[in-house]
Amino acid sequence: MKNIIFIIVSFLIVSSCENTNDKKVIGQIIGAAVGGYLGSKVGDGVTKDLSVILGGAAGYILGGKIVQILSDNEKEEFNNVIEESLNNNPDNSSKLWTSSENEKISGQVTPLNNFKQGNKSCRNFKKIIKKNDEIFEEESTACRDKDGNWILI
Repeated sequence: MKNIIFIIVSFLIVSSCENTNDKKVIGQIIGAAVGGYLGSKVGDGVTKDLSVILGGAAGYILGGKIVQILSDNEKEEFNNVIEESLNNNPDNSSKLWTSSENEKISGQVTPLNNFKQGNKSCRNFKKIIKKNDEIFEEESTACRDKDGNWILI
């Protein structure tokens, strides 16, 4: 827990003097760290290791400013929508989401296109969150790693 607090405090200090792109990357890194930490609290042995890896990957797919506006449960829910959409939706076909905690928070994920980067399968996609009459929109790219997991690049 001390490591997470250190990362968050470091982020707050560094973010005050960084540009928008740097803040996005830092948000993604913090999302991965938080996801990994939460994953470390699940299971034991191999199950625990797998949870850490998947937790870190989950935080990293979400990334950006959207990480800052959702609760932990909402992050997990929306990350699942991202993963389902990247796995199953054709290009330009949106998957909708509504928070189970607050019906005034909703979002959508729209895969934009498939492409190959080297031997990796990749997709560009758009994430939109609506919260308290504000709209947060980000475009991202994710590629599958060697195990088939989506990783934000």
